[in-house]
Amino acid sequence: MSYIHVLLEAYCGYDYRKDKKESVPKFCKQGTNNPGYHCFDNECPFRSYTVCPNELAYVNEVGEVKDRESFIGFGGEMDSDGFDIIEHNELISLWERICKKKIKEAYDEYMILKGEITQNNS
Repeated sequence: MSYIHVLLEAYCGYDYRKDKKESVPKFCKQGTNNPGYHCFDNECPFRSYTVCPNELAYVNEVGEVKDRESFIGFGGEMDSDGFDIIEHNELISLWERICKKKIKEAYDEYMILKGEITQNNS
């Protein structure tokens, strides 16, 4: 079996004013406007999503990003000021290298601190 991690931005399209004739789906864990995996699992008709290109994120135990401090995506002031596609691609490559380096650094730091904790608890 093969797998890949996929990062999507999910949206809840349920609008009480427009959709009041339709009841809120029973599988909504936290009410409407709180999308999650349950929307995909149940093929919710109100679900929509988009890809998250060039995004770095920490997800919790259920695979969801819970707050704005847990992700950052390339864009806005990070991109070039003009419409130079070559410069844009160079900046994307730079962002990718930095992200991969930081992921490795986070793993290495975690393993050192984990070793200290487990050694102190022995």
